[in-house]
Parts: sequence; C-alpha cells; structure tokens
Amino acid sequence: MHRPLGRDVRDRARTDLKRAVLLVVLLAFATAVGRALYADVGELGAALGGFRWAWFPVALALTALGYLIRFWRWQRYLARLEISVPPWRSFWIFVAGQTMVLSPGKLGEVLKSVLLKRAFGVPVRRSAPIVLVERITDGLGVVVVTLLAGAFVASSWPVVAATVIGSAALVLAVRAPFLDRFPAVAEARAAAGQLLGPRLLVGMTAVSALAWFCLCLAVYVCVRGLDLDVSVADATVAFSISALAGALTFLPGGLGVTDAGFTGFLRVLADVPPAAAAAATVLARLATLWFAVAFGLVGLAVDHRLARGDSQPDSAEPGPEPARRSSIR
Repeated sequence: MHRPLGRDVRDRARTDLKRAVLLVVLLAFATAVGRALYADVGELGAALGGFRWAWFPVALALTALGYLIRFWRWQRYLARLEISVPPWRSFWIFVAGQTMVLSPGKLGEVLKSVLLKRAFGVPVRRSAPIVLVERITDGLGVVVVTLLAGAFVASSWPVVAATVIGSAALVLAVRAPFLDRFPAVAEARAAAGQLLGPRLLVGMTAVSALAWFCLCLAVYVCVRGLDLDVSVADATVAFSISALAGALTFLPGGLGVTDAGFTGFLRVLADVPPAAAAAATVLARLATLWFAVAFGLVGLAVDHRLARGDSQPDSAEPGPEPARRSSIR
C-alpha cells in the first residue's frame, strides 16, 4: 500500500525541520566554542558579570520597537496587495514569522504566508512576494544606516557593494516581464511588482533603516552596559557590516560570521579588549537575534491556539431541528 502524498510531504517537512534545528544547534555550539577559545573563559565570565543588567530591558525594548516598525511595514504591504486580515491576528502571524530569522537569508519567513493561507485562505503565491520585498528593503535599509553612520572602513565597502548590487539585481529580476511566461510565478511577480514601485521602495527602505537603527541602538546599550568606550557610530557600523556579511553567507542567522565580525570590528574600531568584545557580542546577539526567536515562538504558539479556535464549530449556532413524528396514523 502507498501512503498518502500529504503524509509523505509532512514527513519530509519534519525531517527537513529536524536537520535545520540540528544545523542551528551545531553552528551555535561552534560559535560558543570559538568565542571561548578567542577570549579567556574566566575573563569572558568576569566581563559578563560586570554588565549593568538593569540596562538589558532597555535593549530588548529597542529591539521590540524595531520589530513593531517592521510590523507596520508588513501591514502596509498587505494593504497594498488588498489582503484583508484583522490587525491583531496579523500581528501574531508576523511575530510567528520571527522564528524563521534563523533561516538562511531569513527567507524562511515565508512561514507568514503559510499561516495566512491556513487562517484566511490567502494563496501563498500572492503573499510570499512580501517576504522577498522585505528582505530587499531590509538590506537596503542596513546599507543606508551604515553609510549614515560613516562606514569609512576600507574592508566594509565590498560587503556594502555586494548588498546593493544583490538588491538591485533582485528588483530587476522581479520586474522582468519574461517571468510572465511561467504561470506558476506570474501572479507572484505581479504582486512583487506592486510592492517595488519607486515611491514605495524608497519609503519602505527608509522605514527599514529606522527599524534597523533601533536594533543598532539596542546593541549600543549592550556595549555601554559593559562600560566600553564605543560611540554609537562605531557600534552601528560594526553591527551593520557584520550582519550584512552574515546574511551574504546564507548561514542560519549569520551564526559564526556575524559574531566573529562584530567582535573583530569592535577590536579594530574602538580597540576593545578581546574578552570585552566577546562579551559585547554575546549580549548583542541575545538582545537581537535570540530575543526575536523567543518572541517568535510565543507568536507561533498564540497563532496555533487561534487557528485551533477557528477550526472549532460554533457551538452557539443552532443545529437542524430533529424530525418530529406525525401524530396522524
């Protein structure tokens, strides 16, 4: 007997998810080991022990603000595509998508499209272009913030140039009419084209830059909580270039690359000692990457409960009246 196709798809999805989780765990472990080898474990612990933990909630609040700004962008894109979703439900779908920030290039955030289809029947091919356009404006936003912060570091320009060229190539590819020859992608291309008009692209790039700067401020709070003499500009450049480099590798969450890059830039730009730079990296990643993942898991759980509620029949709705036996014999 052959198993149903749907079950095979689910089994493959579970297997792929297990492999992805294992890869993330291995990369996180390798990053932690590398950090311990780079900085003396005792000195790293002492640096973390000296952190002003009362400042950490401020860093988390700034990160949350950045994601609220991105949620506004998500809502704007949904409205542009005339996809009507109740704001509160849309919020939890957006938050649930943050579990996928660990996916290569964060493209796993297409999970939001899957949840939209499950809850409201929106075809994935109609909403998935939003995720692609979000990645384009995110990349351009990081570049804008980096340049405004003064990225006059020779080693940063190849990363900035690669991001700009890659974003421009994606925009041109999406707007290319030859894709209309393929029915499977024609609707998605049309939706993406609506989101990549010049005015909307510029406006959402500015919004993305503001959201990213909130995360940079969160990182700066972590750095200052260690009493390190690092300016906002240096913290912004260090974190932005490192994040771009990590994204370009397509490693989950840029693990390893972003961490090593941020530590190295702190050493170069502000002459921060190795243990303090490693401690700043740990705190910055906790306040940005891992906070987003944790918040995303909460959103995923909430959306799952809401979806289960949607699938329950309305008990208040009256059922058909039972047939009555006639008294006429």
